[in-house]
Amino acid sequence: MASGRDTDKTRSLLWKRALRGFATLTGTVSVIAIAAGAVWIGSATLATRAAAVDAPPPAPTTTVAALRISPTDQLTVTRQFHGQIEAAQTVSLGFEQGGRLNVLTVDEGDRVTAGQVVAQLDTRILMTERARLVASRDALEAQAELSRRTTARQSELRDRGFASDQAVDNVALGLTAIEAQMAEVDAAITQVEVRMSQTELRAPFDGTVGARHVDPGAIMNVGAPVLDIRQEATPVFRVGIDPKLAATLADQPARITLDGTEYDAAFIGFRPDLDAQTRTRTALFEVKTDDPVYLAAGTLTLQTSVAQDGYAVPLSALQDGVRGLWTVLVLEPEADGFATARAAAVEVLQIEGDTAYVRGTLNGETQIVPDGTHRLVPGDRVQLSGTN
Repeated sequence: MASGRDTDKTRSLLWKRALRGFATLTGTVSVIAIAAGAVWIGSATLATRAAAVDAPPPAPTTTVAALRISPTDQLTVTRQFHGQIEAAQTVSLGFEQGGRLNVLTVDEGDRVTAGQVVAQLDTRILMTERARLVASRDALEAQAELSRRTTARQSELRDRGFASDQAVDNVALGLTAIEAQMAEVDAAITQVEVRMSQTELRAPFDGTVGARHVDPGAIMNVGAPVLDIRQEATPVFRVGIDPKLAATLADQPARITLDGTEYDAAFIGFRPDLDAQTRTRTALFEVKTDDPVYLAAGTLTLQTSVAQDGYAVPLSALQDGVRGLWTVLVLEPEADGFATARAAAVEVLQIEGDTAYVRGTLNGETQIVPDGTHRLVPGDRVQLSGTN
């Protein structure tokens, strides 16, 4: 009997759970249906209100003046490069120490070469001083050798128990002191040798002797002028230029403007290196003039013709592109004086004043927007006011 009652009780519990689940599902479905109905009613209301509002007027069409450009295969470029005339090398030679002038090998008007000895002081006192120092060093070397041998003997006696550590240290430190004295004497010998080298006067470059201020036997003070040497050379104009134009310099005459005056110049050559800061090559020109133009700053003017396909466009027509390129807005004409703007990628080859020489995705004769490109984007429809 108990088993039957338990079975009925279980069936009753399952039936109650099923009723509660059905009630929950029914409530959820009802809420979703109500929410969907509210959304639909709201959407219909908004659509009705939007349809009742008048549409905004269309934006006015932008009016632009088109510029017609044509391809070309030659580019004439006028370039100016600023440089300076090198200084004429003129020096007044003098000794770095005093003494009696012993030898003067040149006279006014003589030609000299770089490194040639032109004058020399009396060196007997310096040679005597050097001999004394060498003798002193020989004496110190003998003392050092004796100290080395004594140190070896004292070390052997100490190892056998017949000498103290103090005796060995005294001899070793005595050798150190002697070696220090030898180093001091070596420095003094080097100093004397430097002074001896300063008793010779050498020409710093190839040139011609100008004024001769003294004669042999004169007592010279430090820095007193002995003679003048001037480098005989045509004024040289030094200027850094674009490496791309280097090959054209030898084929055309050069004009250099110095203080407002133009001079003919002849191309000499290039330095073999490339300037790491300006990325230019240094060109040298001889200026054909006897005027005192040394240290004058000036300008080299070059006109070159470059064989290159491309287009000449105003700088104002260029817009920033991607990956180092630029863009121009090309106008594709339509009927009734309208056109559609599209972007054409270009590469700038040369800038000459307010004009840029470019190449890229332009084809044949075409029309572009010359300025005011910030008002347009590719795809805009514009009205043409005229074509230049």
